[in-house]
Amino acid sequence: MAVHAQYHAHAFPHDLRAIPSCPALDNATSASAFLVADADPAPAAGGNTALSGLTRNGNSHGRGCLGGARKRARVTMDLQLQGQRALLPPVPQALASAGGVQSRALCSGSASTSQRPASAAPVSQGLLPHIYRHSVEIDLLLRVETERLQAGLQDARRRHARAVLSAVGRGAARRLRAAEAGLERALARNAELDDRLRQTVAEGQAWQGVAAGLRATLDSLTQAQAPCAGEGDVEDAQSCCFDLVEQEQGADEASGGRTRACRSCGDAEACVLLLPCRHLCLCRGCEAAAGEACPVCAATKNGSLHVLLS
Repeated sequence: MAVHAQYHAHAFPHDLRAIPSCPALDNATSASAFLVADADPAPAAGGNTALSGLTRNGNSHGRGCLGGARKRARVTMDLQLQGQRALLPPVPQALASAGGVQSRALCSGSASTSQRPASAAPVSQGLLPHIYRHSVEIDLLLRVETERLQAGLQDARRRHARAVLSAVGRGAARRLRAAEAGLERALARNAELDDRLRQTVAEGQAWQGVAAGLRATLDSLTQAQAPCAGEGDVEDAQSCCFDLVEQEQGADEASGGRTRACRSCGDAEACVLLLPCRHLCLCRGCEAAAGEACPVCAATKNGSLHVLLS
């Protein structure tokens, strides 16, 4: 439809007289007119005087050339119609059927020998403006539809671009929110670790204070253990009803006052402080073999401390 409309739009100008003349068509028209003018009409069969009066020059009223003029007009008109058909572009199927009916009507009108003049030229002159108007309307309709389709395509392209931008924006916003949430979690974890670090430092300082206090207590106990060790031995000896008191006192004097000797083995230096009685009376090797009781006071121990004496 678009191809036919294009041919129709440029095939017919506004002025029908502006159609360029064809030299071959003009030569054929002049030749046919010359042949018709010079040819002698054939005699009518059967002596028909009415037919011979229309075709011969025997009429006394000057109508003898009417038949020749009609023939020349029909031949010229047929040649013009053929030239116009050659100049016209191909028409669609629907228009072709209508054109065939009109051409048959024109041919029948031109072939008739009645007194009515041939109506092919008026019909063709009236048909061409209609065809041109229809072609212009078709071109206008195609142009309007093309513009509408272009506008629709542009609108669809804009909607697609907006949808793509919206989807990209939503994805970027989602990723940004996820990154912000991860940053907030990292900051919260960092704050928690800072709190734990401060608590650990405070606990370490507290334990250092406790250790310092225990060291001071140990030092004071160690200094007070020397005079108390002899008194404990005397009390233990007095509490026992044995006859070896004098022998033990002699052994203590012979040992030269070794107050820091282990009460279990008697060889190593006592370096284990028993709790809660706070007796420094065992060495490191005899701590496990001493059992749960203090060898000095027989009190149940619940702990021990290793003392480093200089």
